[in-house]
Amino acid sequence: MNNFADRIHRFSDISVAVLGDLMVDRYVFGYATRISQEAPVPVVQVQRQSNVPGGAANVARNILSLGGHVEVFGTIGKDADGKILKNLLQEAGGGVTGIVCAMEAVTTVKMRILASNQQIVRVDYEQPDQITESHRGALLERLENYLSGGRCQALILEDYAKGIFTPYFMKEVVRIAQKYDVAVALDPHPTHPYDIKGLKFMTPNRLEAFALAGTSFVHGIGNPVHDLPLQRVGEELLRRWNPEMLMITLGSEGIALYSREGGKPLCIPTQARRVFDVSGAGDTVMAAMTLALAAGASPEEAATIANQAAGVVVGYVGTRAIEASELLTALAERK
Repeated sequence: MNNFADRIHRFSDISVAVLGDLMVDRYVFGYATRISQEAPVPVVQVQRQSNVPGGAANVARNILSLGGHVEVFGTIGKDADGKILKNLLQEAGGGVTGIVCAMEAVTTVKMRILASNQQIVRVDYEQPDQITESHRGALLERLENYLSGGRCQALILEDYAKGIFTPYFMKEVVRIAQKYDVAVALDPHPTHPYDIKGLKFMTPNRLEAFALAGTSFVHGIGNPVHDLPLQRVGEELLRRWNPEMLMITLGSEGIALYSREGGKPLCIPTQARRVFDVSGAGDTVMAAMTLALAAGASPEEAATIANQAAGVVVGYVGTRAIEASELLTALAERK
């Protein structure tokens, strides 16, 4: 436990750049006691709503709540939601000089409507085709200006397929990071199986991992140690992408951590005591894993910390960031 506490206390010395698809997660809370006369759907009487950073912005939010420093890179629209997102990040202590305002685009919003904490429907507002090469060029320029200052230990790429990433753009981002000796972590999207090399680690979930490997999806067997389809997928992703580490998140089965050096994966069972909402859990894993590695943790220590962090946030309704004190308590109480 002393090792874990030491790593987490060092988070305050770590600066991370987060580049990816920024969005607002909007939650509309209410109650439903009747069915609409217009269609067989519940009528939700709204009581309140809240906005929190989503997508890549949620990764940044988790880094901040864990005690690290973050500079955010991405695009927003020149609209009210863009202002909301930028203000949320600034209020949390994040740097926003890397955010480009795409004048013609709308800020991506995921609106979830809940009745008695049960999600009824999700409504998405997005225009991914309105991100241009000019916007990407501005992001590359701002990213290099930031990394050249020598303040950053890690760069996280968060791909939600909302318009920012192209093969050329991602390769340029990795090239710039390597130029300044900054470790790169990628949360990939299954529709973007790019040929990208030079990653410190990548963190797909099981469904994404099978898709990225070009393999038909196979459900888990309850024991990742003996899951041969999963093992083959892990080996294929290591061969194709060649990251130093590959972490596949497995939901209720925990995580499987693979190494470029080969051998059997390290499998860590989930530590979730209750599961109300898994949205944002992958963002928490990415933030905690990146900070832990940058703070000097071994891959096994970092994976344990990240797994424990995810086990905490899934116990709450809505996208939620984890505090360092919560993580320390959870690690002390882990099974």
